[in-house]
Amino acid sequence: MDSDFSYQSPRMDLLFRTLKWMLDSQQIGVTIEELSKHLGLGEWETQHLFQEYLGKDPIRFVQDAFAPSLARVDKQQAQISIFDSFDEEPEKPASHIDLDIQIVEESPEEVYYSIFPYFLGNVFIASHESGICQLTFEDAEVGSIRLRRAFPKSTVKEERTELHELAYQALMSYFVKTEDLPVIPVAVKATPFQVRVWNELQLLAKSELVTYEDLARKLHDPGVSKAIGAAVGANPVALLIPCHRVVRQSGKIGTFRWGSWRKQILLAIEK
Repeated sequence: MDSDFSYQSPRMDLLFRTLKWMLDSQQIGVTIEELSKHLGLGEWETQHLFQEYLGKDPIRFVQDAFAPSLARVDKQQAQISIFDSFDEEPEKPASHIDLDIQIVEESPEEVYYSIFPYFLGNVFIASHESGICQLTFEDAEVGSIRLRRAFPKSTVKEERTELHELAYQALMSYFVKTEDLPVIPVAVKATPFQVRVWNELQLLAKSELVTYEDLARKLHDPGVSKAIGAAVGANPVALLIPCHRVVRQSGKIGTFRWGSWRKQILLAIEK
């Protein structure tokens, strides 16, 4: 992947700070003129910046970010035509990123990490010979500390790998491209139950939300909602496993390991 960080980094940092400002100061009625002035860009440049990384018009993003229904789970099924077969369900759009999640039984000898710029904040990506083992936001938690806790017996090195580049390519394509990406191998320390939960989350299409109770029903065990909450919170690879799509039954966004404000941004982009 040819990443021109000299061009991308300042643009993504500008967008990151702007998104945070919009949420922190509740810019519900901001206009494109006001937003452009805040960014110090022309209106066309402002539109292009949002489309480039979010795949979305800036004013539409604002409307969605502050919509009362942002975290509402739609239980309504699309009406089926009388010409449709009743024994066939409408095909769901595929998940954007496919993962092959494996459980690491023994600590690998070496684990590598690198940090990349991103419009949602710098991301810490780590891997070993079997796959990606961590993808986290540096402003929310120090990635190297979490990594060493997960792999205390491994030698940790700051070194960029092809797997890091593959995961970063997936992030850069996450909201703006529709073509298929290669399956990303993920190899983490986890319990079989956690992997079951994470695999269910992978099946969610963009803009499809679920509650903890929904996930419990999908796993055919209504009594494990609390355990599901713990599994969602333990997710080691942000975005790739879309735990941000799990919301409360009340219709509230709920907590997010890397900040509720970031979850609000993610849901608004995908809405």
